[in-house]
Amino acid sequence: MQAPVGAQCAVHPQVAAAVICERCGSFACSPCVAFSPTGSLCARCQVAHKPLGSRGLRFLANIVDSLVFSVPVIASVFLSVMVAAAFGTEGGGKKDDLGPLVVVLALFFMFGGVVAGAAVQVLMQHKYGQSVGKRLLKLRVVRVDGSPVELWRLVLLRNVVPHVAGQLCGLIGLIDAIFIFGADQRCLHDLVADTIVVDVTNEG
Repeated sequence: MQAPVGAQCAVHPQVAAAVICERCGSFACSPCVAFSPTGSLCARCQVAHKPLGSRGLRFLANIVDSLVFSVPVIASVFLSVMVAAAFGTEGGGKKDDLGPLVVVLALFFMFGGVVAGAAVQVLMQHKYGQSVGKRLLKLRVVRVDGSPVELWRLVLLRNVVPHVAGQLCGLIGLIDAIFIFGADQRCLHDLVADTIVVDVTNEG
């Protein structure tokens, strides 16, 4: 369906619209248009029209994302033990004297590992809209209407709130995971954040 004269693209307001999206009815310019069996689609609806990410790929992506946090933490704890051992040996200290030092260093480096892992994930989501795991497995989190997800929504509603709730009540984590077996494959945190996970394997 052709857009009326003078209409502007919903994504590029400075560009004249060429068509009306068959899915949402918004105006779209020529670069934003894609054609499907149901008609022309705007940029947002092209994303929403993509197939949902499979449960298996989402599970693997979650494992990768967990490793982004756990590997730096494990490495930092190991490093703290090595540093404490070397420090004790050089100072002529006894093994019993290393206990408090190991604990302090372990906590310090563990905190650093968590911060490093979180920083990597936030930077990836800010730049690509994908966590490390999702980028590797060609998945992307988008709003239900196909629009990009704001960084605060990704971090706060999809990660921080579910994690805190899960720590307060273990059943929350189980319920969150069970929700993915629904027809729309949305976890509880997807419902809270108004998001879906789509497969972008064929994305250019």
